[in-house]
Amino acid sequence: MGSVLLSVFRVVLELGLQCGVLFLLLPVMFWLAEDVPALLSGRAVAPLRERYARFATFWRLLLRHGLPVEDGLMLALGFLAMLCLAGLSLVMPEVGSLMGAWLADPLLMGGILLVGAVWAVPGRLWSAHGRCCATLCLTECFLVLAAPGVTGLQGVQRLLLAAPGSSLAGTSLCCAVALALTASLPGADSLADEMVGRGQRASRVARDQRQVIVAIYRVAWALLLGDLLLPVLFGLEGPAGVVGLMVRFGGGSLLVALGRMTGMSRNGRFVALLLGLAGLMALAGRFAV
Repeated sequence: MGSVLLSVFRVVLELGLQCGVLFLLLPVMFWLAEDVPALLSGRAVAPLRERYARFATFWRLLLRHGLPVEDGLMLALGFLAMLCLAGLSLVMPEVGSLMGAWLADPLLMGGILLVGAVWAVPGRLWSAHGRCCATLCLTECFLVLAAPGVTGLQGVQRLLLAAPGSSLAGTSLCCAVALALTASLPGADSLADEMVGRGQRASRVARDQRQVIVAIYRVAWALLLGDLLLPVLFGLEGPAGVVGLMVRFGGGSLLVALGRMTGMSRNGRFVALLLGLAGLMALAGRFAV
């Protein structure tokens, strides 16, 4: 009985610590993903402490006034995706696996994030959503083809650690770049235009809350790309796990930023070339002697 209670306590402690780390890092991620690119382009941005103040205000108003059912569901799904894609363990490795890292599958997590994109901006960008969904499906197929039996990002990390020269790394890299170029998550401007276009008379607080929820989805998408770009950093333990989380997020954010600056997202042939290269690498890894 004592061992069961100890296991439950460690599970609850692990979950609480992981959520606490994400709550502390989310304002930093918002700042890196949205404010730093604007700062590099020469625009004035608010300091990091302002991001923490806005995030604290968001949770204070949420606890005081609540959210509509639909918005609350999307917030829960977005944070669940963040928790799964974080892929870190602070107490013990097996508990970290139990608490959601085993759910970090590119197709499952990407599908959840696309649902959030459709919720935020319904009726628009259907072609972009379709291209992104097709890329997610091909990513899943190529990963399974390159390494049969691999389940999710945790399986990719374990296989790459066991076989560093595997072509699975190249397959994952090409898929990450292709997903960065086909990303269809809305930005703050498109979200505001959509709410005005639908004639929603939402208060400023409601608009700010929805923008924070959509920002969580964008951060989770960048983290998904970083997990595919640097899968060996997924599933680390302790402080190394937190560092790996930020490095993966930085890599994913860089892919998104490069895709926007270069305009390669409009080049369907380049995306097809990347997916074809990923498929060839997956076949090479599958039938390698």
